[in-house]
Amino acid sequence: MAKVAVCGVGAIGIEILKHLAERSHEIVGVADSDINKAGKTVGELAGIPLELRVRPSIGALQLEGADVVVFATGSRISKIEADLAHAISCGADVVTTSEEMAYPYYASGDAAKRIDSLAKQKGVTVVGVGVNPGFVMDWVPAVVASASKNPTSIHVVRSVDVSRRRRQLQTKTGVGLTKVRFEKGLAEGTLGHVGLVESASLIAQSLGKNLDGISQGVFPVMGAEDYVMGVRQFAEGKAGACSIRLDLEMTITSADFDTVEVKGDPNLKLRFERGVFGDSATVALTVSAVERIAHARPGLITVLELPLARS
Repeated sequence: MAKVAVCGVGAIGIEILKHLAERSHEIVGVADSDINKAGKTVGELAGIPLELRVRPSIGALQLEGADVVVFATGSRISKIEADLAHAISCGADVVTTSEEMAYPYYASGDAAKRIDSLAKQKGVTVVGVGVNPGFVMDWVPAVVASASKNPTSIHVVRSVDVSRRRRQLQTKTGVGLTKVRFEKGLAEGTLGHVGLVESASLIAQSLGKNLDGISQGVFPVMGAEDYVMGVRQFAEGKAGACSIRLDLEMTITSADFDTVEVKGDPNLKLRFERGVFGDSATVALTVSAVERIAHARPGLITVLELPLARS
């Protein structure tokens, strides 16, 4: 079993800690910048029998004995690059739920090159994982498309009922805001889902192509009283002769489902009838990555390069 440190003990981080304990991994350090959490024991926060105390930063942890450091913190590479570099410099593999890290060369190419170079120098692996991006709108379509000769189009739809999700997701999708406040939050980068272009880029990479002609959009879904019920987003582009289109809807009236449709030879369609529940699936995928990352090549990789086998 792995020796694991965890940075970020919000709702997802706490569940990751619990699942790591369930899988008999040794938790060797926990950090969170929230002053209300730093100093408390893991037992107090996560309800597991562990007296290890939460430290205020990754720099306060002793990482030399850690096999893997899990980051369940920011979405943006610019916010977490220094912390990732610290963990890498200590010789630990890194698994992060940062959406931009799913395909870091799109949003932060220079930072991605720095991370890749340092990881190779230290002989460790860095990977971004999650449900979206990292699974339902990229890894799964890539696998489905691999069973079709010369695909001409890949269309993925993810529909999420945010009324059944945690409050943080409802806030991120602007539920309850006016259209004016929604547009302000969108301009400030605090609203909307991060990662659709990263997902489309991953699909393109699985076809051996770069994603070209990228376009994307984010739109509020309005209710009868001029209040936002959620968000619709899309990203699309071309991978050679194959068009890729991703549509995401997250509102309080959406049905839960995911579909992947590939036009090719043969045509293929996959549907998750009740959708892939993001929170618990992200926890499972993160801990699964912890158990597989030791078998991956050194450097900054994507989930397409992460081995499926755990041994």
